[in-house]
Amino acid sequence: MTTLSRRGFLKAGGMWSAAGLFRTGLRPVPRALPAGVPLGRVTELEARLFSRPTADSSLVGSLAFDEVIEAYRQVVGRGVQPHNHVWVETPRGYIWSSELQPVRYQPNPLLESIPETGTWTEVTVPFVDGLLRPEPGAPVRYRLYYAMVLNIDGRVDGDDGVVYYRVHDENNIVMYAPGEAFRQIQPAEVDPIHPDAEDKYIVVNLTRQDLSAMEAGVEVYYARVSSGYAVYEDGLRHWNTPIGQQWTWRKMVSRHMSGGDWVSGYDLPGVGWTILFSGTGAAIHSTYWHNDFGTPRSRGCINVRPEAGQWLFRWSLPVVEYRPGDVTIQGTIGTRVIVQE
Repeated sequence: MTTLSRRGFLKAGGMWSAAGLFRTGLRPVPRALPAGVPLGRVTELEARLFSRPTADSSLVGSLAFDEVIEAYRQVVGRGVQPHNHVWVETPRGYIWSSELQPVRYQPNPLLESIPETGTWTEVTVPFVDGLLRPEPGAPVRYRLYYAMVLNIDGRVDGDDGVVYYRVHDENNIVMYAPGEAFRQIQPAEVDPIHPDAEDKYIVVNLTRQDLSAMEAGVEVYYARVSSGYAVYEDGLRHWNTPIGQQWTWRKMVSRHMSGGDWVSGYDLPGVGWTILFSGTGAAIHSTYWHNDFGTPRSRGCINVRPEAGQWLFRWSLPVVEYRPGDVTIQGTIGTRVIVQE
């Protein structure tokens, strides 16, 4: 099937669907996506499409960063890299799953009122632009992605008929985005899991790139992770993730993470379910910017899928109240985190 040129796409009104491919972001919320069905958002500069779920099959096309495509199913093939052999079957071919964030288009009913102190939300569309002002054509401050966890503390009726939510994070960054892109997180979704369990601890294995939540020596949860990169000097491996036994000391429902420089820096708002456990600031947290778990991808933190991040956040100590959703403790009264090579 032929594709539409960018000019033709714009003339078509900003949304287009052909063979299951969706270009989003030219309007505040993508409105032509099928609601609720599995989709995938490209997280790399380019994702190649193959005729079969293996990189040595015929190349049949490619997708660019942030393009969204319908995801029929996951299949096991032969991965581009050995840590992941799962592929996604799409209408146009197979994509290696490490290059595709699983997303859905799930617009939400608008909240009639929002507390002045704010409420926690998660983004439930592939992405939506956070604007400097609640009006069409305003400059984009950040692109807000599926599974981001963000604080909103107001709503504004735009002149374009769109209801915008005011997004306001802990770094005092303010932006506006269409309210239907956000689902309100309920207080029960922050309630502790197994609060009376004894001897809780987390074991992270950097070689295997996995994590186990333990209760008195019994594994109760398992997740693949992406840790900090390893560097080799004089034949020895040195991990960016701090090794040894540490304790959780701060937990935040949402955190704006940034660092580095113009060349290799990062600026990531809305990082959900953050559990800090080291004096260097390393944390276990939800990750929306890649789906490449099972191999190192971070500066030192432990990246996990959003559902794993939320489970670990609720299960680990200290317990966090819904508001303000941020608690700091001292000493060894948190949950042990044992990082092994």
